[in-house]
Amino acid sequence: MSSMEIEFHQYQLRCQLRGHEDDVRGICVCGSEGIATSSRDRTVRFWSLDSSDKRKYVSSKILLGHSSFVGPLAWISPDEEFPEGGIVSVGMDTMVFVWDLRTGEKVEALKGHRLQVTGVVLDDGRRNRFSAGIIV
Repeated sequence: MSSMEIEFHQYQLRCQLRGHEDDVRGICVCGSEGIATSSRDRTVRFWSLDSSDKRKYVSSKILLGHSSFVGPLAWISPDEEFPEGGIVSVGMDTMVFVWDLRTGEKVEALKGHRLQVTGVVLDDGRRNRFSAGIIV
C-alpha cells in the first residue's frame, strides 16, 4: 500500500446529525463545545455533546434570522463578550450575522454586500477581525 492510500476500514461512523429540513451547506467545528451546521432551510443549528452519551451530539440551539439559504460558518472562541462562544454565518440573502451561543440570539447584522456571501474567515477567532465576501 502506498503512503497516499487510505485504509477506510479504520474509520467508523460515530453519529449522524439529523434535524435540517433541506441540504446542509456549511459545517464548523466549534472547539470542544460542539459543531455548527447551516442549511438551505435558512437555519443554523448548534450541536452539543449528548450528556447521556458522549459519542453523540444533540441539536441544542436553532439560530433563525436568515431569509435565504445559509452557507459558510465561522467559530468565535469563548471570551468575555461570548462566554459560550459565537458563530458568524453568511448566506444567499447577502447578510452576515454574528450569534451569541449563550443566548442563541443574533447580536450583529452586517449589511453591505450586493450579492450572495460565499465565504467568511475570522482572524485568530476574534469577532472584530473577520472578512466575508464573494468567492469567485
